[in-house]
Amino acid sequence: MKISYNAAAMHANNALNLSDNKVAQSLRRLSSGLKVTAAKENPSGYAIGRRMDAQIGGVAVATQNSNRGISIIETADGALTEVHEMLQRMNELAVKGAHGVLTEDDRAMLDAELQQLKEEVTRIAQDTEFNGQTLLDGTFDLRGYTNNDSVKVGYYGDDVLAKKYTVDSLQLFYGADGKIDLDAVNASFVPGDGFPPGVQVTSVGENSITITDKDDFELTLDITGELAARGGMRILPENTDIEVLPGSRITVDNFQIRLIQAEYGPDGNIRATRFQSGDGNSPDYQTSLSPDGVLTITRNSMPDFCLMLRLPERNPGETFKVENFTIENYPTLRDLEIDLTGIGSMDIQTGANEGQQLAIRIPTISLRRLGIENADVKTEASSTDAIDAIKGAIQYVSDTRSRLGAYQNRLEHTVSNLDVTTENMTSAYSRIMDVDMAEEMTAYTTQQVISQAATSMLVQANERPSQVLQLLQ
Repeated sequence: MKISYNAAAMHANNALNLSDNKVAQSLRRLSSGLKVTAAKENPSGYAIGRRMDAQIGGVAVATQNSNRGISIIETADGALTEVHEMLQRMNELAVKGAHGVLTEDDRAMLDAELQQLKEEVTRIAQDTEFNGQTLLDGTFDLRGYTNNDSVKVGYYGDDVLAKKYTVDSLQLFYGADGKIDLDAVNASFVPGDGFPPGVQVTSVGENSITITDKDDFELTLDITGELAARGGMRILPENTDIEVLPGSRITVDNFQIRLIQAEYGPDGNIRATRFQSGDGNSPDYQTSLSPDGVLTITRNSMPDFCLMLRLPERNPGETFKVENFTIENYPTLRDLEIDLTGIGSMDIQTGANEGQQLAIRIPTISLRRLGIENADVKTEASSTDAIDAIKGAIQYVSDTRSRLGAYQNRLEHTVSNLDVTTENMTSAYSRIMDVDMAEEMTAYTTQQVISQAATSMLVQANERPSQVLQLLQ
C-alpha cells in the first residue's frame, strides 16, 4: 500500500470530471432546447444550422416584401380603376359630341366636362403614391435615352434587348391635321446597329412613332421640341403667293427651285407652267397641274419625291413668275443613338439570396402616353377623332391593369411558396438543432447517477491512505 501517490483517487477524480462535464452539457441542452449549443459539439451541424437559421429569417422578410409588393400593385390598380371609369365617361361624351344635332353651346358643355376628366387623369397619375413614391408617373417604367433633345424614348416592350440602337436617318412629315403622316415617314435602320432585321415604323401618334418588326420588337419614340412644333415645309425667303400643301415629300433638308412661271388664260385659269430645278436637272422632273391651281412636281429617279405647290390666283392674261427660292424641309435626324437601359422597374426582393427579385414594371400613365392629350369634342369631326383616341387609351389602361394583375398573381404564388419553404426549412433546422427532451432527460439522469457514484468513490479513494496509518501503530 502506498501513500505518496493515490492513483485510485486520481482515477476517481477524472471519472467525476468527465461525468460532471456530461451533466453540464445535458443541462445546457435541456435549458436551451438545442441539441447543438456550441460549435465543438457538432462543427458541421452547427455551421449548417446557423446558415439555415439565417435563410429562414431571410425568407420571412422576403414574405413581408412580397406582401408589400401586392399592396403596391393593389394601390396602382385601384387608381387605374378610376382612370378606366373616366375614360369610359370620356367615350360617352365623344359619342354624344359626334351627333350632328348638337349646338355649339351643347358641345362646349361636353368639352368642358371632357377637359376636367383629362385633368383628373393627370392628377391621379401624379398623386398616386405608396410609401411616398409615385407609382403611375413613369418612375417605375423602363427607361431609355437618346442623343437628341427632340426625341425621347416613350416605351419599349419587355422583349426588347437592353442595349444601344442607332437610327441612320429619320425624317418626319406632318399632315394638315397636325399629326405625323405615317406614309411620309422616312426612316433608315442600318443592319448591325442593334435593330433586328425587318424593323420599320408601323404606326404613329400625334407626336410619336412606333418601330416594330415581325416578332416582338416594339419601341415608341416621342417627338418633342422644335421637331414636333414645325408644321411642314416652308418657302425661303418667305413668299405668301405659293403654298406648300400637306402630303408633299422631298428627301433632302432643303430643295432649291430656280424658276416657276405660270401664264393665265382669258378665263383666269392657268394655261401653261414652266419649272426649272435648282440643280439644273429639270428633265428628271415631271410636272402636272390640277384645275384648282396645284402644281405637282415628281422626280423619275426618286419614287418618294412629291412636291405639291398651290399657285396664286391672277387676273386673265397675267404672268406669275418666281425665281431662286428654297423649300425648307423638316430636318433629317442622322445617327440617332438610342440607349435602352433595361432598368427603372421596381425590384421586389422575393427571396433570401442575392438576385432573387421580381421586377415590377408600372407603365407610365399620362395624357400623352394615352394618346388623348389633344382630344376634344368641340366639333363633330374632333369628337369622331376623340372616339378613336379614347378607344386606344382604354386599351392601354386595360393592358396595364392586365400586366399588374399578372404581377399580383405571381407575388401571391411567391408568398405561398415562401410559406412552404419556411415550413420545410424550419423542420430541417429543428432536426439538426433541437434537442429531444425525453432522450436528453434520460441521459441527464444517467449522468447524474454516475456523477453521484463517482463522488462516493472519490471519498472512498481519499480514505484509503489513512488506512495505512494503522500499520504504523
